[in-house]
Amino acid sequence: MTPLEQRYRKLLAWYPKAHREQHEEEMIAVLLAGADPGQDRPTAHDTLDLLRGGLAIRLRHAVGPESRRHWRDALDITALIPPLVLFLMEIFRAGALVGQFSFGLTLGTFAFALPHGLILLLAWRKRQKAAAACAWGWTVVAALIALNLGINDLSSADMVVSIGVSTLPNCVYAAMLTFAPSPGPAPLGYPRLLTWTAVALVALVAGRQISLAWGTQLPFVVLPLVVLVVAAVRALHSPVGRRAMITLLPFLSVFFPKPGAGGLAMLATLAPLSVTILAVTAWLARTDHAISRSPNGK
Repeated sequence: MTPLEQRYRKLLAWYPKAHREQHEEEMIAVLLAGADPGQDRPTAHDTLDLLRGGLAIRLRHAVGPESRRHWRDALDITALIPPLVLFLMEIFRAGALVGQFSFGLTLGTFAFALPHGLILLLAWRKRQKAAAACAWGWTVVAALIALNLGINDLSSADMVVSIGVSTLPNCVYAAMLTFAPSPGPAPLGYPRLLTWTAVALVALVAGRQISLAWGTQLPFVVLPLVVLVVAAVRALHSPVGRRAMITLLPFLSVFFPKPGAGGLAMLATLAPLSVTILAVTAWLARTDHAISRSPNGK
């Protein structure tokens, strides 16, 4: 294999694997036939043409008709994750308070887990409209609770912005449930979803115990982060997984704190970004739902 052919093959890596399997040898033959004698590098024109062609095909695969089912599955899967995460986090907080504070405070913390648990149960049972309605209802109630707790500081712009930022995760996942055609773990499957949930919960508990023993919060942050990274790497290997990561970006961006980010700037940035990503994802998923029906409507 000549150096020119090697470099052409590296450029063809920008094309999807299925396309390369069908057309790579033919494309290489055409490129080599058009090369000048003694040429050992692709011309700038060939390089740009190959890059543009590969990216164009990948873009069509990402948002074209053949990928719409993947977007729908991704939206259905990711709609379950926010209520599951928030439910587990509230349960974990309540468990951490046992034996440290009063029973009333522990019970009050546990009560905040119940709405997320109900929403998760409804979504799990394929009650999409009921789950979305409950999610929006809890978003309003949670905002009113935060407003009541900060009623004496409403003159402060920071307090108003803080309430808005704290409400964002609930708003995002309520929107995800609203847009999801049929929330559920398929094609991931219930066993694998439960397995990953158990692994995440073990990481939280182990991180908490190690943090208490070592006197630092680092293990409590690192262990769940490792689980998240491993899950993301696994997701990259499937079309649905890659789209699920994009769909989850709005929730992850408002769920995890941003060090040094101002509340107002954060709210002004993340709110429109979340709306844009969810709107595009929902359009792709709903388009698939609409065109998947036969002409007679069945």
